[in-house]
Amino acid sequence: MGWTWIQRVKEIHVSEAHQKITLVFIINGENFSVEANLNAPLLVAVEKALVVSGNTGRRDPREWEVRDSGGVLLEPDRTIKELGLKDGARLFLSLKVGAGGCSRLQCA
Repeated sequence: MGWTWIQRVKEIHVSEAHQKITLVFIINGENFSVEANLNAPLLVAVEKALVVSGNTGRRDPREWEVRDSGGVLLEPDRTIKELGLKDGARLFLSLKVGAGGCSRLQCA
């Protein structure tokens, strides 16, 4: 017996749903939940988190670093699946050292 069209659509929808998790980014001490695709680079979720947080100062995701709850620095170009992140993972987002600042000569 073959699949009906409706069964196939449901199967695709369930399959896509299993490819997404929620990551909780902590930015300046506040929690921001972001839905993320397991096969997308972490950088995509970082960008979403910056938008959701209303961060208007530094939105370039490359100016930020991401650490897991154990303090381990995560590579933003790796996929969420490669990093082994699970649904509900808490990630700490902070500006990289020196990002957005000025040198002594510029500020003098």
